[in-house]
Amino acid sequence: FPTRRSSDLLITVISLVSQGITDSSLKYHIQNAKNNGVTLKEMADTLTQVAFYAGWPKAWAAFRLVKEVYEVP
Repeated sequence: FPTRRSSDLLITVISLVSQGITDSSLKYHIQNAKNNGVTLKEMADTLTQVAFYAGWPKAWAAFRLVKEVYEVP
């Protein structure tokens, strides 16, 4: 299988966050994005943009998972 593009992986994360799905399934997709080359900066920039449209509470929940996956202290 070819490597998925970063934009495809981020669209999945955006979709889940915008629906308020911030459970283990979101963590799985964040991990998958990281494993396929999405950087912490790309993920953080994307979630910051999403926060203005989907709401900051959803974004903060996603940021907590991003910190776990990217091992940010």
